[in-house]
Amino acid sequence: MIANQFTLEVGEFKGPLELLLNLIEQRKLQVNDISLAQVSDDYIHYIEDRSQVPLSETAQFVVVASTLLLIKSRSLLPTIELSSDEEDDIRDLEHRLQMYAHARRASKLVKKSWHKQSFLPKNLQKREIIFAPAADITIESIQSAASKLLSELPTFVKKPTARIKAELKLEDVIESLARRMRTQFSGSFKTLTSKADRVSAIVHFLALLELVKQGTLGAVQNENFSDIAMEYEEVGTPKYGG
Repeated sequence: MIANQFTLEVGEFKGPLELLLNLIEQRKLQVNDISLAQVSDDYIHYIEDRSQVPLSETAQFVVVASTLLLIKSRSLLPTIELSSDEEDDIRDLEHRLQMYAHARRASKLVKKSWHKQSFLPKNLQKREIIFAPAADITIESIQSAASKLLSELPTFVKKPTARIKAELKLEDVIESLARRMRTQFSGSFKTLTSKADRVSAIVHFLALLELVKQGTLGAVQNENFSDIAMEYEEVGTPKYGG
């Protein structure tokens, strides 16, 4: 449960990796990009339902969520090309999640063993702690050692801060696309995204899928990776074509 003082918790989960791992284990999946794509919606909805958490505390959750969106976008659009940095982010998330799963299993074993037996000898006598430094240790030698240690420390370089800038909201794109198709009745996805960058094209594609699911739009694609014809539907029944 969330403590009175918020310490990077979302619900009963401490940290984004624990939340993500629980979602995967609930579905009895292995840790890979396929399972991460399957639980991405659950993860993002879980974070959105707790919008009262301060933004400064949820930065780690947002970083993981952005990587999950990359993974899901690649699963929906197999031809999408990710940058080397984006590929590294995906591999890093998978690796950290696997390591976290190993650590959590190990911690459960330690906790279970801890209650079974005592690791301390019985009848342990309390010993008096005495500070007895070596005879050659003086204030001057301590100061000299400290000065030498400080001189060998690496120079601190302040790294530039990064700011997360919200470009598009899926809800806004869904509303905009529905309003546009309600006016012109039909259109082409290729034409719609002809001047859009990759991120914008992905968001518009997700908006199209949601409107088809709602029955607001009909969509027809004659063959794989070809253009998608869109049509405004009067009746709220999903319509797919291929």
